[in-house]
Amino acid sequence: MLPIERQRHIMEELNLHGRVLVGELVKLCRVSQETIRRDLSHLEKKGLLQRSHGGAVMAARHQGNLPNKNNIQSEHESPFRLRMNENTQAKTIIAKRALAFISPGDCILLDSSTTCWFLARQLPDIELTVLTNSLRIVQTLAVKGHIRTICLGGEYSSHNEDFNGVVTAQPLKEFLINKIFFSCSSLGNDGYLRAINENNANLKQQMLMASERKYLLIDAGKFLRPSFARICHYRDVEFLVTDSLSNKELKQELAWNGVNIIDCSQRHNAVQLINHHEI
Repeated sequence: MLPIERQRHIMEELNLHGRVLVGELVKLCRVSQETIRRDLSHLEKKGLLQRSHGGAVMAARHQGNLPNKNNIQSEHESPFRLRMNENTQAKTIIAKRALAFISPGDCILLDSSTTCWFLARQLPDIELTVLTNSLRIVQTLAVKGHIRTICLGGEYSSHNEDFNGVVTAQPLKEFLINKIFFSCSSLGNDGYLRAINENNANLKQQMLMASERKYLLIDAGKFLRPSFARICHYRDVEFLVTDSLSNKELKQELAWNGVNIIDCSQRHNAVQLINHHEI
């Protein structure tokens, strides 16, 4: 690939996502990290981007050209205590619908998303084993005597009220986890689920690999908006539970990739899907 072609690809990725990572560009362009860094340096000198640790972001004077500019997230998410009060109706609807996939005796994994916290609040006091890295979920389940709660420890984040890092992922291989329920920062038009940072994305990858069945809980506001770090392709998810999915092209693309869509605004269709796959 010629340098001008690589640099065009870099700018396309930058315009699409608002930022790029060296590691992802290496895979995309099939060249060395040194080559990508030279390309980024060249583009920075032309005033098209600004290099940052591990990648680059759009130069300030070019940010007006970004699609969905107002939806591009900053490097840091809002604190958990603020996010738990956002889109509460949608999260409640999604959580109640997700209960249909949980049976007595299950060993389930919940990530530290606010949507999974809403699910934890809805869980009946039945025989379950719940693994989670969310302190808030641990506190919520503490009053439910029939639920065995296992906290995945690690480095604690007061910002997200959760545990992260290598230590958090280590215990996952010790358990037979039937189902994971998780969320993400966005489901992009490039076919990938993304998280707000690479540490969060890496932990979710480990969680997904440790679980037999994967359930993505995502509200309508997260479809087709940019975010930062790649988690997985949506073909790796079996069920997607959402309050609403009106984009017909995205719905068809998900179906082609084997994703079972549980659209809570289309309840009858959702019931048919559940009966077909769960019985």
